[in-house]
Amino acid sequence: MQNEDSIWILESPLVMVAGEQIAFSVDWQGAANVANPTAQVFKNGADITAQTMDAADQHLVNGNVQTLKRLRARPQDGGARYVLLVQAEVDGNLERRKLLVHVARAGEEH
Repeated sequence: MQNEDSIWILESPLVMVAGEQIAFSVDWQGAANVANPTAQVFKNGADITAQTMDAADQHLVNGNVQTLKRLRARPQDGGARYVLLVQAEVDGNLERRKLLVHVARAGEEH
């Protein structure tokens, strides 16, 4: 059984600079089989996947590591937070985890 803290990926939160594009990877620790990877991106509860994940890219699995499509931190989203909902079939179970991404403005000093 999961508790509220276990739904967040260990590296969460991460920081990206507005305009940056990164393909994040998720390690499904201890898993023998990972299949059917997907991910969605939310900002303030709205699904912005089509605007932030490269449609020409693919979610990939290598062993127990899921590499997501490249995430683009939109320039206008500096100061915002994205929630990535990562999903895969892990050892026969449909599992979902969340990754919090802070989008820093390019000119911010921190």
